[in-house]
Amino acid sequence: MESASSDEFPAGVERKGIGTPATRAAIIEKLVQKGFIERRGDKKTKYLCSTDKGNALVTVVPEQIQSPSMTADWEEKLLKIEHGEYDSDAFMGEISSMVSGLVKTYEAVKGADVLMQPERKVIGSCPACGSDVCETAKGWFCRDKSCKFALWKENRFFQTLGKQMTEELAKQLVNRGKARLTHCYSRKSNRYYDTTVHVETGEDGAAAFKLEFGGKK
Repeated sequence: MESASSDEFPAGVERKGIGTPATRAAIIEKLVQKGFIERRGDKKTKYLCSTDKGNALVTVVPEQIQSPSMTADWEEKLLKIEHGEYDSDAFMGEISSMVSGLVKTYEAVKGADVLMQPERKVIGSCPACGSDVCETAKGWFCRDKSCKFALWKENRFFQTLGKQMTEELAKQLVNRGKARLTHCYSRKSNRYYDTTVHVETGEDGAAAFKLEFGGKK
């Protein structure tokens, strides 16, 4: 990152780079968190490698945007703007013109939609349509977009029972159609009880829950 575009300048000329010593570590960490690169090696030696997700991104992004020299050039111009040596409106005009040109002329890479599909963990088959049920940041959803089956992580039904929709609970509901819950809390009676929750699906696949009560305690 520090030497980005350095090969484009003759000896003795100040090199441009991406980021600063203070921000480069944060940029790398962000790429790791998003799954574009990963750390490999042992305790003594660590190195960074592009992941399949990172390779897919490079495949579908226009070459002009991939260029480290372009990013380095932007960094230099931003620094000049900070010092009053470059016009900010002119800089934004350059970016706007570039983006407009790319939108008009760039052709999407064939199969890009497949390449950029996020890797999602499958926990079972949808009880409504039989497609895979996959985990996302907000819950577990049927892969078939026309099916409305969903188990939300922030689930009000289970919150009223004093429970959270966990992966293990979602697996049981998807694969068995029911799950045993213990130590549920009733605000009305201020007591705890055990119960079995059943999941049912409507015509559109939407999930509904029904309780089968056991002995209260």
